[in-house]
Formats: sequence, C-alpha cells, structure tokens
Amino acid sequence: MREKEVWNRALDYDYEGPRSEGDQALYDLLMLDNVAQNGGLLHGIQVLDEDELAAAVAGYRWFGLDALADGILSIAADAADIDADDPDSVDAQSELEERADELFFGEQGSDLLGRAFNKKLADQPDAFADPAPVSG
Repeated sequence: MREKEVWNRALDYDYEGPRSEGDQALYDLLMLDNVAQNGGLLHGIQVLDEDELAAAVAGYRWFGLDALADGILSIAADAADIDADDPDSVDAQSELEERADELFFGEQGSDLLGRAFNKKLADQPDAFADPAPVSG
C-alpha cells in the first residue's frame, strides 16, 4: 500500500508536503516519463527545459537506471544536432524518434521504472517521506 501512496504523491504536482530524496527523484523522473508515455521520449526531451531534463536524468540514476539515463542523454544530444526546421532533416528526426521509442518503450525500458521503484522503496524506505496522516 505504501508504494501506491508514494507513487501518487510524486504524481501530485500540487503536493506541498516534504519531498525527501526518493520523493524528489521520483517526482523529477516522472516529469519526463509522463510526457514520454503520451508523446514519445523524443517529445518529452524536447518539451522539458534543460533543468527539468537534468533533474529527470538524475532521478533515473538515483533509481539505478543508469543505462536508461545514458540513453536519454544520448538522444537529447543527437536531437540538439538536428535542425527540425530543415526539410532535409526529416529522415534523421524520424530515425532518432524510432531510436528514442525503442529505448523507452522497448525491452530495455519496459517496466524498468516500476521494478526499480519497488526495489529502492524496499531497500531504502527512509528515503521516502511518510504519507501525511489522514484526518478522520
């Protein structure tokens, strides 16, 4: 049950309670994950600002997902080299989008986050704030 409370707190962008180290890492990476789930990883990389992307990558690393974090940085670097307004870059943009989606939705990326979150919560429960008491 605690897993759901911690996860939902990270998804609540209006939450103003404490964000411990684990809460912050989860919140940061979910900023990218949520956009990528809806529009693809490349879209997520393109719409987050530099600080948000850096925080998301740090969040992935905190959860031990270094290969995914490295892949995100690689996609971001390659995306920066493509001029989206240049008609000749359509093929490069399309290939990069395919690579990004394979990284994020393919075998390497599929459900890694859920497993990493559950492991980290089990191994370091104090890295996540206790849920706020429910008044009744």
